[in-house]
Amino acid sequence: MEFEKQDELLYPEGLINWSGAKKGGVRQPFQEESGRPVKEQLKTPLVEKLSSWVESVIAGTSGTPSAILLVGGPGNGKTDAVEGAIETFDRLSGAGGQLLASFSNQYKNPSGSLPPRRTEVEFNGIVPDVSGMIPVIQLVQDATEKDPAQPGETAESLLLKELRAIRYGEYKGIYIGCVNRGILANTSALAIRTGDTEMASFIAKIVSAVSGGVDAPACWPLQESNLALWPMDVDSLVAPRDGDSGSTVAHLVLEKALAEEKWKPACNNKADCPFCQNKTLLASEKARDNLIQFLYYYELASGKRWTFRDLYSLVSHLFIGEPGSLTIDGKSYTPCDWTAKMLQLETKGPSTLAGARARYLLTSRLYHHRLFSNWPRLASGKHLEAYHAVFAGSKVPDQLDEKAFNMAKYHFGSLKALAEKEHTAISELLSGDFATFLDPALLYGEQKMYTEAKDGKIVTVNDVDEHFSLSIKDGLELVSSRLAPSERKLLAQLSEADEALMDQHHPAKVSRQVRRLQSSMRQFAGRLVKRSLGLKYGVSKDVKLFVDYAGLYQSDFQHENLEDLVEQLVNEDRRVFKIPLSTTFGQPVAHWDREVSLRVRSVKTSMEMFLGDASRPANRFPFIKVHNRYIPVTFALYKALVELEEGLDAASLPQEVFALFDEVKSVTAGQIARDKNFVDGNVELTIGQDTYTLKVSKSIRFRG
Repeated sequence: MEFEKQDELLYPEGLINWSGAKKGGVRQPFQEESGRPVKEQLKTPLVEKLSSWVESVIAGTSGTPSAILLVGGPGNGKTDAVEGAIETFDRLSGAGGQLLASFSNQYKNPSGSLPPRRTEVEFNGIVPDVSGMIPVIQLVQDATEKDPAQPGETAESLLLKELRAIRYGEYKGIYIGCVNRGILANTSALAIRTGDTEMASFIAKIVSAVSGGVDAPACWPLQESNLALWPMDVDSLVAPRDGDSGSTVAHLVLEKALAEEKWKPACNNKADCPFCQNKTLLASEKARDNLIQFLYYYELASGKRWTFRDLYSLVSHLFIGEPGSLTIDGKSYTPCDWTAKMLQLETKGPSTLAGARARYLLTSRLYHHRLFSNWPRLASGKHLEAYHAVFAGSKVPDQLDEKAFNMAKYHFGSLKALAEKEHTAISELLSGDFATFLDPALLYGEQKMYTEAKDGKIVTVNDVDEHFSLSIKDGLELVSSRLAPSERKLLAQLSEADEALMDQHHPAKVSRQVRRLQSSMRQFAGRLVKRSLGLKYGVSKDVKLFVDYAGLYQSDFQHENLEDLVEQLVNEDRRVFKIPLSTTFGQPVAHWDREVSLRVRSVKTSMEMFLGDASRPANRFPFIKVHNRYIPVTFALYKALVELEEGLDAASLPQEVFALFDEVKSVTAGQIARDKNFVDGNVELTIGQDTYTLKVSKSIRFRG
């Protein structure tokens, strides 16, 4: 079975080509058959921005930049955005497709040959005759590449020449380029090596403008320049737009993936088929909102952005995965046929491992278990010893049903199958930081999961954990109506296995091992349920922290509290700031009686969050200003500060957070000791146990 050669396959099979590892997931410039899995350009903020720019160019609007540089790595939609701009030029100039065709022809290369680094097309009508511009568009699709026609030039030297022509107005046409930060840095280094300080300074301004710091200059356009820049890795495809959580680009992607006309009719096993069930489950608007909310929380936690390639690969992974994972006994199956084969194996009963694990594999294909797929193997150490002690030999204990005994026996072999990973970029991402930050299986305590409709009772994580700790049957009775059919069947199967591991069915000499196996089985069931309910109701690990942290981006109601927490951490007793004079960074004084320090008035803090405008995108993080220094308020820092407020001792802060504040206090101390406007009036000098009051006037500055 080879999906990649069959571009027009209906879903779910057709979704395999959405993967970034397949040709459908990589956009080739001006090649209609590539890289637009949804078969159309999605309207992102950048696409709309470029469309408005083209309109201004053609209208001859004063102050419109003639050169555009999109900065970012692969997979973030640069190629698609640029092509959309050319399509707009074609439409508004009345080219009737000629402009597009001219670019397309230049990118049609014989198999194996490299595409051109730069293409150029001339067409009357793309600029007004009175504008002083020439009707030419130069397009550099990837500035990291060398030009085959100029083998003596490096990518850096070519880009430097182009930027110089733009900087000094030597090029009079339209320029559209795509570049990553690495090549910009290398080009800046080249300018310095060649003694071109003006161009080195110009490129430094470009790097600063796209870096997104608090004091970053405007990038659209760059100040005193005919060049407009836009960082491609700042705008989010999953963050709410204008306060509307349902209007993200990711929502559009999912809607296209679920389009009814693109799907085969549900198969005969639709209640058991995870591929058909995924479509049914995600047809719910709330389910899509919750899934995308998890993706947004990952951005907040990691500081990274989902790219188009990531999103398309994620959809492919959630719905279908790698074709090789749909292989049974060396034979490949289509998704629904794979389900039929699994059900056929299951009907043979749990007398074999293949029959027992079929329901595990079917359940693991549901999208929420694809999103969170970390399962313990439990195939070593104490568990392995317990397994051998309880299941050694083939004899079934007296008064114990053979079917239930085999279900318990093969549970641990089934876990091994679940723990096997698909080695793709997206599966590595999900099983790594994504799971660490968000996995609902890691939930505990009184976090609400859902409310019972009939009596209004709130069901918490503790309720789920407690019921499953008593028995899987008890847990299933609590949550049964909230689960997918395949999950209910798996838990019913596990309930029988759980019963088979009751003490009374086994000799007293293995009771400790039996309890160990039974406990891990119940934990597995609870883990599975928490993931299912967590995705269904939008409850991730640290969900309250994520909700509050997201609020920092959208309003300032939490800013005052956060400022107060940082001031508590930086200052001593809220009243004074301590400046050590006998230490170096990271090296405490050897003996407390040798400590020498100054104590000055407390340092104040202030929050700042730039939400973006037409000239530059929003900051990636909120920032907090400590004296004259801005610190990004990452999720890890925010979480640590909240835990401090809730009673965590400062010494128990995560190492990276503690090191950050150690550095901040050291740098701030150095700044304050030299700031005559801050150190004014009375200060305290402490030497060992003795304290002296000093009078400092503005004419005196500390040096050191």
